[in-house]
Amino acid sequence: MKVKENVIQDYLEMIKKSWTWAKLTDEEKECFEKFLTYHPMVEEAVKGNYRQRWNSLDPIYHAFLMGCGYHNQLNWRENN
Repeated sequence: MKVKENVIQDYLEMIKKSWTWAKLTDEEKECFEKFLTYHPMVEEAVKGNYRQRWNSLDPIYHAFLMGCGYHNQLNWRENN
């Protein structure tokens, strides 16, 4: 059984294996990790059981990526 209080660290471990995470700059990665870990807005938004909390983190990460210029493009940040 997964511990709901660990969901943010579990989620970070998962996205750190993703291709989108690999395309972020070190500064962007640090910014997102700090936001998830310390921002009170996240604490207010991420509530419920483990699955509900996990499902709350998906749109937060997607919104962050959108702010970094990602718009569902497979070639996002590829060198031409």
